[in-house]
Amino acid sequence: MAKLNLKLTKIFSILLLLGFTGCSEKMVDNGLLIGWAMEDITPDGPVSLRGQYYERISEYVQSTLKATALAIESVDENGGKEQAIMISLDIVSCAGSLQDSLKSMVKDQIPDFDINKLILNATHSHSSFDPGPASKERKMLLDRLSKVTINAWNNRKPGGISRELRYVVVGHNRRVEYSNGTTEMYGSTDREDFFGMEGPEDSGVEMLFCWDLNKKLTGIIMNVSCPAQVTEAKYYVSADYWSEVRKQLKKSFSEDVYVLTQIGAAGDIAPRDLPRGYKSSEPNMWDVPGIVEIGERLGNAIDDAYPDAKNNIRTKVIFKHVVRNIELPARRYSKEDYKKALAIVKEIRSKEPEDPNSPETAWNRFLKEIKDNEGLKEYGPWDNKVTDFGIVKKMEALVKHYENQDKDPLYPVELHVIRLGDVAFATNPFELYVDYGFRITGRSKARQTFIVQLSGGDSGGYLPTKRAVEGSGYRGYSAMVNKVGPEGGEVLVNETVKLINSMWD
Repeated sequence: MAKLNLKLTKIFSILLLLGFTGCSEKMVDNGLLIGWAMEDITPDGPVSLRGQYYERISEYVQSTLKATALAIESVDENGGKEQAIMISLDIVSCAGSLQDSLKSMVKDQIPDFDINKLILNATHSHSSFDPGPASKERKMLLDRLSKVTINAWNNRKPGGISRELRYVVVGHNRRVEYSNGTTEMYGSTDREDFFGMEGPEDSGVEMLFCWDLNKKLTGIIMNVSCPAQVTEAKYYVSADYWSEVRKQLKKSFSEDVYVLTQIGAAGDIAPRDLPRGYKSSEPNMWDVPGIVEIGERLGNAIDDAYPDAKNNIRTKVIFKHVVRNIELPARRYSKEDYKKALAIVKEIRSKEPEDPNSPETAWNRFLKEIKDNEGLKEYGPWDNKVTDFGIVKKMEALVKHYENQDKDPLYPVELHVIRLGDVAFATNPFELYVDYGFRITGRSKARQTFIVQLSGGDSGGYLPTKRAVEGSGYRGYSAMVNKVGPEGGEVLVNETVKLINSMWD
């Protein structure tokens, strides 16, 4: 009852503020143009869901998938322009040069926009379709992305912005350490040798409110350091907790308000408190009750921040957008790493039956364990990445990486850094461990720094920390084999901080 009363009080306060909008003085147009658009990107019929080793065919749509676009342009007194179009997608990640394909499609239809300043980012939902070039959904996706891009650009109108920060518990570290130095993603915490969680989590929720000149809220950029993965192993299509955030916005505001969804540095984060498990009666963070709970928490943060945001709107702001193509050192493996991995591969493969359809293959044993767990366990994960299949898949990847590492010593990355008033946005294409986000934020001169992972091009996979890769023994699924490692992470941090701070010099 107390929670309900608090929610009603906040909604009443917002309605009072909305009621006085017509009486407030209209803001001055200072050349900041803001445009929004949204498109449904939900596929028709059953679809193969991405994000796990094994295939899951969707049985129904739990919530629709969205592409949301925000177009921003500033025009100064001398006619100088700055621009950006940011598009968030309820998909697992970008693949197959999706961003470049979209640029090619729309560049002639919005000729007054610098196409290099278009950015895609994914919310990392594991309950979405394959966006790659071989997917039957690819054409649909590009057609709707083209539409949402053009509509957002054409919808630009004079407006203003305001920034807010709140703290909400959404994500938790998911890498469990043991006393022998090994680490497991989603490892058991009730073992006697449980040592602790490997890294931190970030409960900060960065928000940028966007307004028209009548002080009417048009949309919010919302940045949360937790992937949209409550429903990561289910058999339905879902935008995960962002679908509930959209519902909360409709409850709080009579008009449609857009939300541009961003995931901060969260490569080692999940929406589950592993040490407490479900002993604390928390809603099921593997299914719909979990996304409802997180959606309400984030909705409450918006309601709480709204009055302050409305009182601090600025229409005259510094707007800069820099795009840099940099090269990071690729992660390298030693000859010893290679020999160990090769030995493990040979040992596991030597036990494989000649018949690939045999139930005793590593793959079929892996699938059987998943099906058994789905029938027995109330909570996930239902797959086990420490099985023969999970281990051999990673070791084979390490062997391949070692054999090619001299040919590909560098990994190209497209960085976008934006200054918008006191706020900085910094993109990266990785599942970036949260410590890197702290390092960038701590050194940034911006009053608020929005780290946007899985953004600015195709996914670069996990980018683990030195702490994650240098422990003894098994290092866990996400830190075993990576395109870029801690050395590249150091370069990424330094280059990002340099670009951000140059905008304040």
